[in-house]
Amino acid sequence: MNIFKENRVLKFLGSVQMALPMILILAVLLATGTIVESRYSTVVAKRFVYGTWWFGGFLILLSINLLCSALSRFPWKKYQTGFVITHLGIITILAGSMVTQQMGADGQIALTEGEEGHIFQEDKPNFYYQIGEGPIEQVPASFSFRPPNPDHPLLVNLPEGGMLMVDQFYLNAQKKVAGRVAGEGEKGFPAVHVNLDSSFVHENQWLFLGHADYGHLDLGPASVFFEKEADWKKRLAMGAKEISENALAFLLAKDGSLKYQTRHRGEFTPVQPLKVGQDYSTGWMDMQFKAEERLSNALPEETYLEQPLPNQKDPESAIHYELIQNPDKKEGWLGYQGQTTFLLKGKTFGLAYGPKQVRLPFTLHLTKFKLGLDPGTDKPASYASDILYTDPEKGTQVPAEISMNQPLHFKGFTVYQASYQPMPDGKYISVFSVGKDPGIWIKYTGAITLVLGIIFMFWFKNPSWGKKEVNV
Repeated sequence: MNIFKENRVLKFLGSVQMALPMILILAVLLATGTIVESRYSTVVAKRFVYGTWWFGGFLILLSINLLCSALSRFPWKKYQTGFVITHLGIITILAGSMVTQQMGADGQIALTEGEEGHIFQEDKPNFYYQIGEGPIEQVPASFSFRPPNPDHPLLVNLPEGGMLMVDQFYLNAQKKVAGRVAGEGEKGFPAVHVNLDSSFVHENQWLFLGHADYGHLDLGPASVFFEKEADWKKRLAMGAKEISENALAFLLAKDGSLKYQTRHRGEFTPVQPLKVGQDYSTGWMDMQFKAEERLSNALPEETYLEQPLPNQKDPESAIHYELIQNPDKKEGWLGYQGQTTFLLKGKTFGLAYGPKQVRLPFTLHLTKFKLGLDPGTDKPASYASDILYTDPEKGTQVPAEISMNQPLHFKGFTVYQASYQPMPDGKYISVFSVGKDPGIWIKYTGAITLVLGIIFMFWFKNPSWGKKEVNV
Protein backbone atom coordinates (compact mmCIF):
# COMPACT_ATOMS: atom_id res chain seq x y z
CA MET A 1 0.00 0.00 0.00
CA ASN A 2 1.28 3.46 -0.96
CA ILE A 3 0.46 5.87 1.86
CA PHE A 4 0.92 8.83 -0.53
CA LYS A 5 -2.05 7.46 -2.53
CA GLU A 6 -4.26 6.43 0.38
CA ASN A 7 -3.77 9.31 2.85
CA ARG A 8 -6.02 12.22 1.84
CA VAL A 9 -3.63 14.92 3.13
CA LEU A 10 -0.53 13.47 1.44
CA LYS A 11 -2.54 12.81 -1.71
CA PHE A 12 -3.63 16.47 -1.84
CA LEU A 13 -0.09 17.71 -1.12
CA GLY A 14 1.14 15.88 -4.20
CA SER A 15 -1.83 16.64 -6.45
CA VAL A 16 -2.01 18.73 -9.59
CA GLN A 17 -4.79 20.74 -7.92
CA MET A 18 -2.19 22.04 -5.48
CA ALA A 19 0.71 22.28 -7.93
CA LEU A 20 -0.95 24.58 -10.49
CA PRO A 21 -1.95 27.36 -8.02
CA MET A 22 1.51 27.19 -6.44
CA ILE A 23 3.20 27.66 -9.83
CA LEU A 24 1.00 30.70 -10.48
CA ILE A 25 1.73 32.10 -6.99
CA LEU A 26 5.46 31.56 -7.52
CA ALA A 27 5.29 33.47 -10.82
CA VAL A 28 3.49 36.36 -9.09
CA LEU A 29 6.02 36.41 -6.23
CA LEU A 30 9.00 36.43 -8.59
CA ALA A 31 7.43 39.16 -10.70
CA THR A 32 6.71 41.19 -7.57
CA GLY A 33 10.28 40.80 -6.35
CA THR A 34 11.61 41.90 -9.75
CA ILE A 35 9.37 44.99 -9.79
CA VAL A 36 10.28 45.95 -6.21
CA GLU A 37 14.00 45.52 -6.94
CA SER A 38 13.84 47.63 -10.11
CA ARG A 39 11.73 50.36 -8.50
CA TYR A 40 13.55 50.50 -5.17
CA SER A 41 16.68 48.44 -4.54
CA THR A 42 18.00 44.93 -3.92
CA VAL A 43 17.96 45.59 -0.15
CA VAL A 44 14.23 46.42 -0.22
CA ALA A 45 13.45 43.39 -2.41
CA LYS A 46 15.29 41.08 0.00
CA ARG A 47 13.51 42.55 3.00
CA PHE A 48 9.96 42.45 1.65
CA VAL A 49 10.08 39.48 -0.73
CA TYR A 50 13.07 37.16 -1.08
CA GLY A 51 14.25 37.30 2.53
CA THR A 52 10.88 36.90 4.22
CA TRP A 53 9.83 33.86 6.23
CA TRP A 54 6.76 33.33 4.08
CA PHE A 55 8.81 33.23 0.84
CA GLY A 56 11.09 30.60 2.39
CA GLY A 57 8.04 28.71 3.66
CA PHE A 58 6.50 28.79 0.20
CA LEU A 59 9.63 27.20 -1.31
CA ILE A 60 9.50 24.47 1.35
CA LEU A 61 5.83 23.84 0.55
CA LEU A 62 6.68 23.66 -3.16
CA SER A 63 9.37 21.06 -2.38
CA ILE A 64 6.83 19.03 -0.37
CA ASN A 65 4.43 19.13 -3.31
CA LEU A 66 7.10 17.83 -5.69
CA LEU A 67 8.22 15.12 -3.25
CA CYS A 68 4.68 13.89 -2.55
CA SER A 69 3.89 13.96 -6.27
CA ALA A 70 6.88 11.74 -7.06
CA LEU A 71 6.30 9.32 -4.14
CA SER A 72 2.59 8.96 -4.95
CA ARG A 73 3.60 7.10 -8.13
CA PHE A 74 5.83 4.56 -6.33
CA PRO A 75 6.69 1.87 -7.41
CA TRP A 76 7.75 3.78 -10.51
CA LYS A 77 7.37 2.43 -14.01
CA LYS A 78 10.14 2.64 -16.55
CA TYR A 79 8.46 5.44 -18.50
CA GLN A 80 8.25 7.50 -15.26
CA THR A 81 12.03 7.61 -14.86
CA GLY A 82 12.31 11.08 -16.42
CA PHE A 83 9.42 12.37 -14.31
CA VAL A 84 11.04 11.19 -11.06
CA ILE A 85 14.53 12.47 -11.94
CA THR A 86 13.14 15.87 -12.98
CA HIS A 87 11.29 16.26 -9.69
CA LEU A 88 14.40 15.20 -7.78
CA GLY A 89 16.44 17.85 -9.64
CA ILE A 90 14.00 20.64 -8.77
CA ILE A 91 13.89 19.59 -5.10
CA THR A 92 17.70 19.52 -5.00
CA ILE A 93 17.90 23.04 -6.48
CA LEU A 94 15.41 24.34 -3.91
CA ALA A 95 17.36 22.64 -1.10
CA GLY A 96 20.60 24.25 -2.31
CA SER A 97 18.91 27.65 -2.42
CA MET A 98 17.73 27.25 1.18
CA VAL A 99 21.26 26.28 2.28
CA THR A 100 22.66 29.37 0.53
CA GLN A 101 20.05 31.63 2.11
CA GLN A 102 20.61 30.34 5.64
CA MET A 103 24.36 29.64 5.65
CA GLY A 104 25.82 31.79 2.87
CA ALA A 105 27.61 35.12 3.22
CA ASP A 106 27.90 38.11 0.91
CA GLY A 107 29.70 41.35 1.73
CA GLN A 108 32.53 43.73 0.95
CA ILE A 109 35.99 44.63 2.18
CA ALA A 110 37.90 47.77 1.13
CA LEU A 111 41.69 48.05 1.32
CA THR A 112 44.15 50.81 0.47
CA GLU A 113 47.50 50.01 -1.11
CA GLY A 114 49.77 48.54 1.54
CA GLU A 115 46.88 47.68 3.88
CA GLU A 116 45.75 44.24 4.99
CA GLY A 117 42.47 43.01 6.40
CA HIS A 118 40.55 39.89 7.33
CA ILE A 119 37.09 41.23 8.21
CA PHE A 120 34.39 42.01 5.66
CA GLN A 121 31.04 43.72 6.13
CA GLU A 122 27.90 41.82 5.31
CA ASP A 123 24.62 43.56 4.55
CA LYS A 124 22.93 42.20 7.66
CA PRO A 125 22.42 44.95 10.28
CA ASN A 126 23.65 44.29 13.80
CA PHE A 127 23.45 46.20 17.08
CA TYR A 128 26.78 46.25 18.94
CA TYR A 129 27.50 47.09 22.56
CA GLN A 130 30.60 47.13 24.75
CA ILE A 131 30.94 47.74 28.50
CA GLY A 132 34.28 49.23 29.51
CA GLU A 133 37.14 47.20 28.05
CA GLY A 134 34.99 44.08 27.78
CA PRO A 135 34.24 42.12 24.61
CA ILE A 136 32.16 43.62 21.83
CA GLU A 137 28.80 41.84 21.74
CA GLN A 138 26.50 41.86 18.72
CA VAL A 139 22.75 41.36 18.36
CA PRO A 140 21.04 40.76 14.97
CA ALA A 141 19.08 43.89 14.05
CA SER A 142 17.56 43.28 10.62
CA PHE A 143 14.07 43.19 12.17
CA SER A 144 12.61 41.49 9.10
CA PHE A 145 9.78 39.70 10.92
CA ARG A 146 8.60 42.07 13.66
CA PRO A 147 10.24 45.50 14.02
CA PRO A 148 10.57 46.60 17.65
CA ASN A 149 8.16 49.17 19.05
CA PRO A 150 7.44 50.56 22.55
CA ASP A 151 4.97 47.73 23.21
CA HIS A 152 7.29 44.95 21.94
CA PRO A 153 10.90 46.17 22.28
CA LEU A 154 14.07 44.19 21.73
CA LEU A 155 15.48 43.50 25.22
CA VAL A 156 19.08 42.57 26.04
CA ASN A 157 20.03 41.74 29.63
CA LEU A 158 23.50 43.09 30.39
CA PRO A 159 25.99 40.76 32.15
CA GLU A 160 26.66 43.18 35.01
CA GLY A 161 23.04 44.12 35.56
CA GLY A 162 20.83 46.55 33.72
CA MET A 163 19.06 46.32 30.42
CA LEU A 164 19.61 47.51 26.86
CA MET A 165 16.44 48.11 24.88
CA VAL A 166 15.65 48.93 21.24
CA ASP A 167 12.09 50.27 21.13
CA GLN A 168 11.86 51.92 17.69
CA PHE A 169 13.07 51.04 14.20
CA TYR A 170 12.72 53.05 11.01
CA LEU A 171 13.61 51.29 7.76
CA ASN A 172 14.11 54.66 6.08
CA ALA A 173 14.80 57.69 8.25
CA GLN A 174 15.85 61.31 7.91
CA LYS A 175 18.26 62.67 10.49
CA LYS A 176 17.40 65.85 12.34
CA VAL A 177 19.87 67.63 14.61
CA ALA A 178 18.66 69.74 17.51
CA GLY A 179 20.63 71.75 20.04
CA ARG A 180 20.49 70.94 23.73
CA VAL A 181 22.12 72.74 26.62
CA ALA A 182 25.34 71.00 27.61
CA GLY A 183 25.16 69.29 30.96
CA GLU A 184 27.53 69.55 33.88
CA GLY A 185 31.03 68.53 32.83
CA GLU A 186 30.14 68.55 29.10
CA LYS A 187 32.01 70.83 26.74
CA GLY A 188 29.62 72.31 24.20
CA PHE A 189 29.63 74.83 21.37
CA PRO A 190 27.97 78.18 20.74
CA ALA A 191 24.90 77.28 18.69
CA VAL A 192 22.30 79.06 16.60
CA HIS A 193 19.00 77.69 15.32
CA VAL A 194 18.64 78.82 11.70
CA ASN A 195 15.51 78.97 9.56
CA LEU A 196 15.93 79.35 5.78
CA ASP A 197 12.89 79.73 3.56
CA SER A 198 12.34 80.27 -0.16
CA SER A 199 10.19 78.86 -2.95
CA PHE A 200 12.83 76.12 -3.45
CA VAL A 201 14.40 75.59 -0.02
CA HIS A 202 12.89 75.07 3.42
CA GLU A 203 15.61 74.38 5.98
CA ASN A 204 15.36 74.33 9.74
CA GLN A 205 18.83 73.56 11.10
CA TRP A 206 21.12 74.06 14.06
CA LEU A 207 24.69 75.26 13.50
CA PHE A 208 27.41 74.71 16.10
CA LEU A 209 30.42 77.00 16.01
CA GLY A 210 33.62 74.96 15.71
CA HIS A 211 31.88 71.59 15.30
CA ALA A 212 33.45 69.42 12.58
CA ASP A 213 30.11 68.14 11.25
CA TYR A 214 27.54 70.79 12.12
CA GLY A 215 29.37 74.10 11.72
CA HIS A 216 28.49 74.43 8.04
CA LEU A 217 25.43 73.85 5.87
CA ASP A 218 25.72 73.08 2.16
CA LEU A 219 22.65 73.97 0.07
CA GLY A 220 24.15 73.10 -3.32
CA PRO A 221 24.38 76.49 -5.06
CA ALA A 222 24.81 78.23 -1.71
CA SER A 223 26.47 77.68 1.68
CA VAL A 224 25.74 78.75 5.25
CA PHE A 225 28.44 79.21 7.91
CA PHE A 226 28.62 79.95 11.64
CA GLU A 227 32.00 81.33 12.68
CA LYS A 228 33.71 83.83 14.92
CA GLU A 229 33.80 87.24 13.31
CA ALA A 230 37.59 87.43 13.60
CA ASP A 231 38.05 84.02 11.93
CA TRP A 232 35.66 84.99 9.14
CA LYS A 233 37.62 88.16 8.41
CA LYS A 234 40.81 86.12 8.15
CA ARG A 235 39.15 83.81 5.59
CA LEU A 236 38.07 86.78 3.50
CA ALA A 237 41.54 88.32 3.72
CA MET A 238 43.00 85.08 2.32
CA GLY A 239 40.82 85.28 -0.78
CA ALA A 240 37.64 83.44 0.32
CA LYS A 241 38.49 80.58 -2.06
CA GLU A 242 36.50 78.00 -0.06
CA ILE A 243 33.35 80.15 0.08
CA SER A 244 30.71 79.61 -2.62
CA GLU A 245 29.48 82.42 -4.89
CA ASN A 246 26.27 82.61 -2.85
CA ALA A 247 26.83 82.41 0.89
CA LEU A 248 25.44 83.39 4.26
CA ALA A 249 27.57 83.74 7.38
CA PHE A 250 26.34 83.97 10.97
CA LEU A 251 29.09 85.69 12.94
CA LEU A 252 29.79 85.66 16.66
CA ALA A 253 31.30 89.00 17.61
CA LYS A 254 33.92 89.48 20.29
CA ASP A 255 31.32 91.07 22.62
CA GLY A 256 29.03 88.03 22.25
CA SER A 257 26.53 89.62 19.88
CA LEU A 258 25.44 88.08 16.58
CA LYS A 259 26.09 89.56 13.14
CA TYR A 260 25.64 88.35 9.57
CA GLN A 261 27.10 88.84 6.12
CA THR A 262 25.90 87.62 2.74
CA ARG A 263 27.59 87.01 -0.58
CA HIS A 264 25.78 87.14 -3.91
CA ARG A 265 27.49 86.25 -7.18
CA GLY A 266 30.88 86.73 -5.55
CA GLU A 267 30.13 90.15 -4.04
CA PHE A 268 30.02 90.54 -0.23
CA THR A 269 27.56 92.83 1.51
CA PRO A 270 28.62 94.81 4.62
CA VAL A 271 28.49 93.04 7.99
CA GLN A 272 25.17 93.73 9.71
CA PRO A 273 23.91 93.18 13.28
CA LEU A 274 21.47 90.29 13.69
CA LYS A 275 18.58 90.03 16.12
CA VAL A 276 17.11 86.68 17.15
CA GLY A 277 13.63 86.14 15.73
CA GLN A 278 13.85 88.83 13.02
CA ASP A 279 13.56 88.08 9.29
CA TYR A 280 16.29 89.06 6.83
CA SER A 281 16.94 88.60 3.11
CA THR A 282 20.02 86.98 1.59
CA GLY A 283 19.63 88.71 -1.76
CA TRP A 284 19.70 85.41 -3.69
CA MET A 285 17.12 82.71 -4.53
CA ASP A 286 14.39 84.89 -2.87
CA MET A 287 15.77 83.39 0.36
CA GLN A 288 14.61 84.70 3.73
CA PHE A 289 16.40 83.73 6.94
CA LYS A 290 16.30 84.28 10.66
CA ALA A 291 17.96 83.04 13.83
CA GLU A 292 15.19 81.29 15.77
CA GLU A 293 17.25 80.68 18.91
CA ARG A 294 20.81 80.76 20.20
CA LEU A 295 22.60 78.82 22.96
CA SER A 296 25.95 79.73 24.43
CA ASN A 297 26.97 76.16 25.37
CA ALA A 298 25.14 73.44 23.45
CA LEU A 299 25.63 69.98 22.02
CA PRO A 300 24.02 68.43 18.93
CA GLU A 301 21.34 65.87 19.65
CA GLU A 302 20.35 63.60 16.77
CA THR A 303 16.78 62.45 16.18
CA TYR A 304 15.22 60.68 13.21
CA LEU A 305 11.95 61.03 11.33
CA GLU A 306 10.42 58.12 9.45
CA GLN A 307 10.34 58.62 5.69
CA PRO A 308 8.71 56.74 2.78
CA LEU A 309 10.93 54.35 0.86
CA PRO A 310 13.09 56.13 -1.71
CA ASN A 311 13.03 55.12 -5.36
CA GLN A 312 16.23 53.64 -6.82
CA LYS A 313 18.08 54.09 -3.54
CA ASP A 314 18.86 51.95 -0.55
CA PRO A 315 16.94 52.97 2.58
CA GLU A 316 18.84 54.54 5.48
CA SER A 317 17.61 52.87 8.66
CA ALA A 318 17.77 54.08 12.26
CA ILE A 319 17.04 52.66 15.72
CA HIS A 320 16.14 54.22 19.06
CA TYR A 321 17.85 52.71 22.10
CA GLU A 322 17.49 53.01 25.86
CA LEU A 323 20.07 51.73 28.35
CA ILE A 324 18.81 51.35 31.91
CA GLN A 325 21.05 51.06 34.96
CA ASN A 326 18.67 51.76 37.84
CA PRO A 327 17.98 54.47 38.69
CA ASP A 328 19.83 56.06 35.75
CA LYS A 329 19.20 55.65 32.06
CA LYS A 330 20.49 56.90 28.72
CA GLU A 331 18.53 57.02 25.48
CA GLY A 332 19.13 58.22 21.94
CA TRP A 333 19.12 57.42 18.24
CA LEU A 334 21.65 55.66 16.05
CA GLY A 335 21.64 55.87 12.28
CA TYR A 336 23.06 53.06 10.18
CA GLN A 337 26.85 52.88 10.68
CA GLY A 338 26.50 55.26 13.62
CA GLN A 339 28.13 54.83 17.03
CA THR A 340 28.23 56.56 20.39
CA THR A 341 30.13 56.37 23.69
CA PHE A 342 28.95 57.66 27.06
CA LEU A 343 29.36 57.27 30.84
CA LEU A 344 26.59 55.88 33.01
CA LYS A 345 27.04 55.16 36.73
CA GLY A 346 30.81 55.36 36.31
CA LYS A 347 30.93 52.83 33.45
CA THR A 348 31.82 53.48 29.84
CA PHE A 349 29.31 52.16 27.33
CA GLY A 350 29.88 51.94 23.59
CA LEU A 351 27.00 51.37 21.19
CA ALA A 352 27.00 50.97 17.41
CA TYR A 353 24.53 50.07 14.69
CA GLY A 354 25.86 48.82 11.39
CA PRO A 355 26.64 45.91 9.07
CA LYS A 356 27.59 42.48 10.36
CA GLN A 357 31.34 41.97 10.73
CA VAL A 358 32.46 38.60 9.36
CA ARG A 359 35.98 37.27 9.93
CA LEU A 360 37.74 35.62 7.01
CA PRO A 361 39.83 32.49 7.68
CA PHE A 362 42.70 34.21 5.87
CA THR A 363 44.18 37.69 5.48
CA LEU A 364 44.24 39.83 2.34
CA HIS A 365 47.13 42.25 1.76
CA LEU A 366 46.76 44.73 -1.12
CA THR A 367 50.19 45.38 -2.64
CA LYS A 368 49.15 47.34 -5.73
CA PHE A 369 46.01 48.45 -7.53
CA LYS A 370 46.23 48.59 -11.32
CA LEU A 371 43.96 50.75 -13.46
CA GLY A 372 43.84 50.43 -17.24
CA LEU A 373 42.46 53.31 -19.34
CA ASP A 374 41.11 53.45 -22.86
CA PRO A 375 43.81 54.90 -25.16
CA GLY A 376 43.70 58.69 -25.27
CA THR A 377 40.96 58.98 -22.61
CA ASP A 378 40.49 58.96 -18.84
CA LYS A 379 37.79 56.28 -19.10
CA PRO A 380 38.63 53.12 -17.13
CA ALA A 381 38.94 50.05 -19.32
CA SER A 382 39.95 47.52 -16.68
CA TYR A 383 41.14 47.33 -13.11
CA ALA A 384 42.80 44.66 -11.02
CA SER A 385 44.54 44.20 -7.67
CA ASP A 386 47.79 42.48 -6.82
CA ILE A 387 47.31 40.88 -3.42
CA LEU A 388 48.96 38.51 -0.99
CA TYR A 389 46.72 36.11 0.91
CA THR A 390 47.97 34.42 4.04
CA ASP A 391 47.17 30.78 4.71
CA PRO A 392 46.96 30.56 8.54
CA GLU A 393 47.61 26.82 8.51
CA LYS A 394 50.84 27.08 6.52
CA GLY A 395 51.76 30.58 7.66
CA THR A 396 52.83 31.56 4.14
CA GLN A 397 51.80 34.41 1.89
CA VAL A 398 50.69 33.54 -1.63
CA PRO A 399 50.66 36.19 -4.38
CA ALA A 400 47.61 36.47 -6.64
CA GLU A 401 45.88 38.88 -8.97
CA ILE A 402 42.19 39.62 -8.58
CA SER A 403 40.46 41.22 -11.54
CA MET A 404 36.90 41.65 -12.78
CA ASN A 405 36.95 38.26 -14.49
CA GLN A 406 39.47 36.50 -12.26
CA PRO A 407 38.31 36.03 -8.64
CA LEU A 408 40.21 34.37 -5.81
CA HIS A 409 38.81 31.07 -4.50
CA PHE A 410 40.16 30.10 -1.08
CA LYS A 411 38.87 28.38 2.06
CA GLY A 412 35.31 28.23 0.69
CA PHE A 413 35.21 32.00 -0.01
CA THR A 414 35.29 33.78 -3.36
CA VAL A 415 36.82 37.26 -3.56
CA TYR A 416 35.85 39.39 -6.56
CA GLN A 417 37.15 42.76 -7.76
CA ALA A 418 34.07 44.96 -7.29
CA SER A 419 35.12 48.61 -7.67
CA TYR A 420 37.70 51.19 -6.63
CA GLN A 421 38.01 54.74 -5.28
CA PRO A 422 40.84 57.20 -6.02
CA MET A 423 42.48 59.00 -3.09
CA PRO A 424 43.91 62.55 -3.00
CA ASP A 425 47.47 61.22 -2.53
CA GLY A 426 47.30 59.29 -5.81
CA LYS A 427 46.71 55.89 -4.22
CA TYR A 428 43.55 53.83 -4.61
CA ILE A 429 41.07 52.08 -2.38
CA SER A 430 40.27 48.68 -3.87
CA VAL A 431 36.81 47.34 -3.03
CA PHE A 432 36.36 43.56 -3.04
CA SER A 433 33.12 41.58 -2.92
CA VAL A 434 33.39 38.54 -0.68
CA GLY A 435 30.99 35.64 -1.03
CA LYS A 436 30.47 32.22 0.48
CA ASP A 437 27.91 29.88 -1.06
CA PRO A 438 27.83 26.48 0.69
CA GLY A 439 24.82 25.47 -1.39
CA ILE A 440 26.36 26.05 -4.80
CA TRP A 441 27.34 22.42 -5.45
CA ILE A 442 23.91 21.27 -4.33
CA LYS A 443 22.37 23.64 -6.88
CA TYR A 444 24.79 22.48 -9.58
CA THR A 445 23.90 18.86 -8.82
CA GLY A 446 20.22 19.70 -8.96
CA ALA A 447 20.60 21.49 -12.31
CA ILE A 448 22.45 18.52 -13.84
CA THR A 449 19.82 16.14 -12.44
CA LEU A 450 17.05 18.31 -13.84
CA VAL A 451 18.58 18.29 -17.33
CA LEU A 452 19.03 14.51 -17.21
CA GLY A 453 15.41 14.12 -16.13
CA ILE A 454 14.18 16.19 -19.07
CA ILE A 455 16.30 14.09 -21.46
CA PHE A 456 14.83 10.87 -20.04
CA MET A 457 11.31 12.29 -20.30
CA PHE A 458 11.76 12.91 -24.04
CA TRP A 459 13.53 9.56 -24.47
CA PHE A 460 10.65 7.52 -23.08
CA LYS A 461 7.98 9.76 -24.59
CA ASN A 462 9.22 9.36 -28.18
CA PRO A 463 8.12 5.88 -29.38
CA SER A 464 10.65 5.82 -32.24
CA TRP A 465 13.66 6.11 -29.90
CA GLY A 466 15.25 2.84 -28.99
CA LYS A 467 13.47 0.90 -31.77
CA LYS A 468 15.50 -1.00 -34.34
CA GLU A 469 15.14 -0.07 -37.96
CA VAL A 470 13.34 -2.80 -39.95
CA ASN A 471 14.59 -3.46 -43.49
CA VAL A 472 11.95 -4.49 -46.01
